[in-house]
Amino acid sequence: MSIWICILLITACAVCWDVGVVWQKQAADTLPKIEASRKLFKIIKAFVSSRKWIGGLVISGLGWGLFAFALKYTPVSLARSIQGSGFVILAFFSIFFLHHRLKAWEWMGVIIVTAGIIALGFSEASENQTASVMVPSRLVPAVAAVIAICFVIYAARSKFGFGFNWLVVFSIFAGVFMGLGDVLTKAIMDSINAKANIIALGLIPPFLILFYLVGFLVLSRGYQQGRAIVVTAVSDFCSRLVTIFLGVFAMREVFPEELLYRDLRLGGLAAILLGTILLARFSGEQLVEEVVDTNQE
Repeated sequence: MSIWICILLITACAVCWDVGVVWQKQAADTLPKIEASRKLFKIIKAFVSSRKWIGGLVISGLGWGLFAFALKYTPVSLARSIQGSGFVILAFFSIFFLHHRLKAWEWMGVIIVTAGIIALGFSEASENQTASVMVPSRLVPAVAAVIAICFVIYAARSKFGFGFNWLVVFSIFAGVFMGLGDVLTKAIMDSINAKANIIALGLIPPFLILFYLVGFLVLSRGYQQGRAIVVTAVSDFCSRLVTIFLGVFAMREVFPEELLYRDLRLGGLAAILLGTILLARFSGEQLVEEVVDTNQE
């Protein structure tokens, strides 16, 4: 499948994702705060009993279906980055329907993300497609190391009182676990395509579900902790870093050998990472907050 069709599919996925997290944020604001206590299971029950939260999860799940289909033909290190197109769409949505005026640095973000996606598209030409091959001996320790880093960050804050504030900690956790879920989704797609790794097909799905569920719950906890714009920027940035790292290290998604394509790949990834920060305001959940604040005024 053409990389440009995959980009369209992943863009549609990003739109579904934004609609889903809007509903999840609205629900999370009315639900108990997620805390590691004896009431944790009751809190989780309250979330899964919320029609709006589950509805948002379902819509995000539809987006995940499009994303998973695109992953059959696209390296995960690229696919997660291409989801930055959702920010561009919502930026224009905010102009035409919410009458926002973009600041100079926000227009710069639109241009940078768009240029980054175009660069990734050209770097993944049909004669230069990147193959993904799951390497369990690398994937398992790499996933364990990434999770361990998260818990070190958590322990530094909870036990010793230094490091990032809780909003950033929860955002890092959310981004990391979402990124891990994306990598395992790609691992399943590759196993299905190769008609092999039956053991992997049995072992990976439970962890995939666990990582995504934890990611969504911690994301909701981040929304409860503070402004969505910070949660969005940090979580998206971390998820992209995780997928790029694991895609290259554990899925053998090597960069193109030809210098031009390699530069396009590196430049595109770097541009989208930067644009993620510049356009964090234009996530679905952040726009909802701005609309609510405006209505209250």
